[in-house]
Amino acid sequence: MKLQDFRILFFPPQDSVSLGEKALSGLAALGGIGLVMLASSIFLDPRDLPWVVASMGASAVLLFAVPLGPLSQPWPFAGGHLISGLIGVTVAALVKEPVLAGALAVSLAIFVMYVTGCLHPPGGATALTVVAGGDAIRAMGYEYLLTPVLVNVVVMLAWALLINNLLPNRYYPNTLKQLRKSVESKLGADRVDARLSIGREDLEYALREMNEYVDVSRDDLTRIFNLSATHARRRMGEILCGEIMTRNVVSAEYGDKVEDIWKLMWRHKIRSVPIIDSRRHVIGIVTIADFLNQVKREDGRPLAKRLRAFIKPSQGVTTDKPEFAGHVMTTPVITIREDQHILDLFPVFYEKGVHHLPVVDSEERLVGMLTPKNLLAALHADMLASA
Repeated sequence: MKLQDFRILFFPPQDSVSLGEKALSGLAALGGIGLVMLASSIFLDPRDLPWVVASMGASAVLLFAVPLGPLSQPWPFAGGHLISGLIGVTVAALVKEPVLAGALAVSLAIFVMYVTGCLHPPGGATALTVVAGGDAIRAMGYEYLLTPVLVNVVVMLAWALLINNLLPNRYYPNTLKQLRKSVESKLGADRVDARLSIGREDLEYALREMNEYVDVSRDDLTRIFNLSATHARRRMGEILCGEIMTRNVVSAEYGDKVEDIWKLMWRHKIRSVPIIDSRRHVIGIVTIADFLNQVKREDGRPLAKRLRAFIKPSQGVTTDKPEFAGHVMTTPVITIREDQHILDLFPVFYEKGVHHLPVVDSEERLVGMLTPKNLLAALHADMLASA
């Protein structure tokens, strides 16, 4: 392993937080810890203060440096300290061996915080303080949960709620913005175009697949994705669907025979044929799947024979199967305008499962065809151009 590899492993990349924001975090922590020290000094001897306030110092890093992180929210902060304190007091009373008691208190605190959804790393210090903090703290017993733990939690949380909502470009807790947006939407506020956004269910799936705790809220993950998509749109310029579509479109009309549609697909090596009216408006689309849906029922014959029998026109004046394009086509059809950006294709292709997308002009007339291959070719060409 080279020296450069060790540097990558142990030194994280430079963050993008401004110096001013870092200074505000430090000043916010100054006020919070000052208030906690003042409140704790009322109940504790000065020599016991460092044990108790140390865990609050760790909490200050989370509440004032990363106030939007999941570990910094009110329930993880309050619940993490109080539950861990309860575990610490109980273990200290039952287990007299300090080494074993300390290990048990912290490990149980982590497990219970995880299960109760209030994982807060400084809570481990709160549990350990009871066991290793000296006779005066152990003698407090369950009173330790009220003074100083509960008092410190109330003081610090009140300060975090105040200062993080007064400082510019901040809000706390991290659900506050989501609450404001829901209120605005009920009042009829403009809604954001969500064509490139990802939903909560998408994030839930991704996090389940990762199977690990990620210290960033789902709202922030969504925001990061959408900002990245916006930046990608700018970086790629204004590449429109009309610039990458296939222009020579093979189309058919409602009354064309099923056999003729199949021959068109075979001759041009295509998998779909848009069905248009006399004004070239798209009224449906016939794909290979539409043919297969007509012959999927088993009747003892091989699939190839069933398909040939379906395609072959019926003899006489009566029939028991679809004979024309309008009888087998899929409708309504999802279309896209030629003046739309190519990033608008992603939700259509990969969320709606569409693979053949007719392109229309401003008068809804068929002018082209798009498939995922067109999109991939455009993205590949753009990457080569920017390399």
